Amino acid sequence: MKVSVNYHEILEESLIEELEWLKEEFIILFKSKVQKYTNRDKSTANSILDYVMNNMYVNDSMILLTLFTEAIENIERMYPNLF
Repeated sequence: MKVSVNYHEILEESLIEELEWLKEEFIILFKSKVQKYTNRDKSTANSILDYVMNNMYVNDSMILLTLFTEAIENIERMYPNLF
């Protein structure tokens, strides 16, 4: 049996979905705080990013790595006082 699937496209779609989840998670957790972040907020944000960075699989793809890097940078720009 031969399966014809483009592995890289599946990885890219999966990464895009996870990055969208990450963005929404930060909005839910931190948008309403209006830059009045506690140490616990900062710790939570860093823990989330650490977890995502350690568990995201980009398969040495420059496209996936670029998408991932841009998403992290956008989150850090949206919440500069959180990091």
